[in-house]
Amino acid sequence: MKDFSWIHSLQSRCSVFTTVKNLITYINISTPWFIMFLTVPYLILRRLRARHEIDEEVRYEPPPRQYRESNINRRQFLRRRRRRRIFPVRIDLSEIDEQDIKERYRLNSDAIMSLYELIKKDLISTTKRSNAVPGIVKLLCALHYFTSGSLQSTVAEAGGITQSTFSRALSEVISAILKLADQFIKFPSDSAGLQRIKQDFQSIDGFPDVLGAVGCTHIAISPPSEMEQMYRNKKHYHSINVQIICDSDMRILDVVSQCPGSTHDSSVLKQSGIHERFDKGEFNGWLLGDAGYGVKPWLLTPFENPATEAEVRFNLSHNTTYSVVERTIDVLKSRFRCLDNPNGVLLYNPEKVSKIILVCCIIHNIAVIKNIEVDLAVDLRPPIKDESTEDDTMDGTVQRDAVVADYFSG
Repeated sequence: MKDFSWIHSLQSRCSVFTTVKNLITYINISTPWFIMFLTVPYLILRRLRARHEIDEEVRYEPPPRQYRESNINRRQFLRRRRRRRIFPVRIDLSEIDEQDIKERYRLNSDAIMSLYELIKKDLISTTKRSNAVPGIVKLLCALHYFTSGSLQSTVAEAGGITQSTFSRALSEVISAILKLADQFIKFPSDSAGLQRIKQDFQSIDGFPDVLGAVGCTHIAISPPSEMEQMYRNKKHYHSINVQIICDSDMRILDVVSQCPGSTHDSSVLKQSGIHERFDKGEFNGWLLGDAGYGVKPWLLTPFENPATEAEVRFNLSHNTTYSVVERTIDVLKSRFRCLDNPNGVLLYNPEKVSKIILVCCIIHNIAVIKNIEVDLAVDLRPPIKDESTEDDTMDGTVQRDAVVADYFSG
């Protein structure tokens, strides 16, 4: 048996020594120099490798955690790493000149703050995040959109918010202002209020017992594809036919804003609640309408072919008095260019457009109450005049003849 005691001390340093020993025993090698020939180079390599590993531990600096993810390359890492968010400067009403406020929002600062006080509980953000959009910023951006008719992205940039944030804020403002409809748009029901309207109308050109002037206007929209023809009006563009009743001060008393552009003016009136109220005899007086309506006991229209001087005088007074609703529509569209943008249309579904129209009418009445005037735009779309599609009623003809005899024959 060969003596291997001289290499027993190497067993603890070479894990493969046993394997080599067994191999030598198996092949019955008698010369120990062969064992040294196999073992010494291996030990040298182990020592060099150990020294190299020590040096690597000293020089090694662990990479960032993101780089240790073998499946994430550098481009993905740069895209995903957190960056410091930079918020743009948001609009501040106190830093804008009063004249600029009127030009941008078609209201003065007092009217804007009065409106904000009425709706601020619906605009205050409930999120606990920092840099939440203040309610007044939402209102200012919405007003800017209504009055300018610009793109959402343009309005959002001017207000210091993103386009997606503005889109949500616009819906919030619309919903909040619509809650004020019953407060700012209502037909008077008390005798004192009705009598005051009659007196104001009569002071224009002597036309008696007028409770309002009714007229329609078209608001251009992008129609739903499945109902495109319903929204095409006689001028061959798509629109909503909006009915407005106003008093002598251009304050809007009633609005119908759901009818497609192909709907005739007289049909819009028949679908309105005010038609039913007048038909039931709720009011002691009448409305003034143009030639697109048939004459009724409570709706007086001009004579198509006046035959007497009294009928001519009736027509002249009627036209002068009735023109208030035409001016009201022009002022409404001049104040809110989103309703009459010569460069585009409202790119919302008809339901939302109807809400926007009603919101603009509410703000218009606030401006009237605050005596805020606006210059008429020179590029308004020409009005669409409908011809009457219904016959004059006998009771309406009798009522009109009686007005002519009582007030215009002398």
